[in-house]
Amino acid sequence: MNPLARRRIVAYALDATGYVGIAAAMIPLGLLARRAGWGDSQAFVISASAVPVLLATAIATRAEIRGGTWGKRRQALRVAAPDGAALSLGPALARNVLKIAIPWHLGHLVAIEGAFGGFDEPRPTLVVTTVATYLIIGVGLWGVLRRSGVTAYDAVAGSRVRPG
Repeated sequence: MNPLARRRIVAYALDATGYVGIAAAMIPLGLLARRAGWGDSQAFVISASAVPVLLATAIATRAEIRGGTWGKRRQALRVAAPDGAALSLGPALARNVLKIAIPWHLGHLVAIEGAFGGFDEPRPTLVVTTVATYLIIGVGLWGVLRRSGVTAYDAVAGSRVRPG
């Protein structure tokens, strides 16, 4: 197991607390949408659910350009290029789209599909999206736990998580 795995998992849990705060800040929009009747539109719900995902991804990207998210800094970790240099925008964005945006929004799509009748009659899109969501989360966790600690999103972004 990677010696930084526990600290990385704790760091992500701390960061996720902030992401929950972003999602909770969307409650007034949800109440307004329900009152206006927009909540009956699956397209509106999918679009609105992307807002906290995009905000969290942007915040994490900005933080990792500066060395690490709030959780990583609390766990004395930093994100860097393999040579130790700071990540530039492109790699940091790619890392966070793969780590945060894709699995989180896929999870939203599962919940939304279910809320709009997908749990009553399982639809192929619901099954595929559910499997993809858990597969992506599992691959990410496996990368954190394995000896090298290089996740799929680290490999794509050319990043490494180091003590710091």
